[in-house]
Amino acid sequence: MLQGGISLFHSIGTFQTDEQLASDFYIYECGFEDVKPRDPYQYQPIDYYLIHYILEGEGLFFINDEVHHLGAKQGFIIPPNTKNNYYPLVGNPWSYRWIGFKGAACYDLFSRCGLLRNTANGVENFTYRYENKRKMDDLFASVFTYSQNRKPYAAIGEAYHIINLFIEQYEEEMRCRITQGEKYVKYAIDMIEKNYDQSAFSVEQLAQMIKIERSYLYRLFKKYLNVNPTHYIVQYRINKSTELLKKSSSSIEEIAYLVGFNNPSHFSRQFSKCKGISPSKYRSQFKIIDTEQRNKENKLSSSI
Repeated sequence: MLQGGISLFHSIGTFQTDEQLASDFYIYECGFEDVKPRDPYQYQPIDYYLIHYILEGEGLFFINDEVHHLGAKQGFIIPPNTKNNYYPLVGNPWSYRWIGFKGAACYDLFSRCGLLRNTANGVENFTYRYENKRKMDDLFASVFTYSQNRKPYAAIGEAYHIINLFIEQYEEEMRCRITQGEKYVKYAIDMIEKNYDQSAFSVEQLAQMIKIERSYLYRLFKKYLNVNPTHYIVQYRINKSTELLKKSSSSIEEIAYLVGFNNPSHFSRQFSKCKGISPSKYRSQFKIIDTEQRNKENKLSSSI
């Protein structure tokens, strides 16, 4: 039985199937290869997604008139109908595993992995890096082994495990890439969501929680949200009040206090300013809808 590990890798193995488990995402082929040096030749475009992971050595990957020098712990993806070429470097040829996928969900899944997306300079991303070589080797090997042993559902399960690892890694990279200013804004929004119902909660208190100057907080909100924090808090409270006006039996005065206003009249003025309608008229719209719905239900019941 083939297992993960480079010591068993000085060979070649391939598997291909026409069995389609599902139309959205399934394994079309998989394999492994310890590549020998060779002269470059042009690969023909394929009609499926082909992803490689390099275990050792190095080589060149050409796609859409770009060249990538890749080595261990790196990989690349070839989407359908895309001109490409790849070959090992003399003196240190690469060894890699690969899986070919078909299905309507392929593009979306690989995009969520950070692949095939447009980068900052407008070029699609066809390469990746995954540091835990042993884990990735074992997973690619399991996909091949299960496929060879005619256990397609186990194979696709391991393939989804690979996809999930790529997605987790990409999401973590995105979190680490956000600026300090964006982190402050995100933290501020979290604090607003947790404290909006406290009438004493203000921009000054928010700035103290985040430990930044009030003026800097204003600049960050204008830059990233195009609204100042005072208006954001008011809008958040008003939006919360609309939920209560639709669904609760609390009075308008009670709702004003529940969403953090300490004056019902001030709440009504702010609500009218934001929504273009008073809280009472806003609520009456949904009472009319409820009445019409009940009348329809009553008519339906009487006709049965």
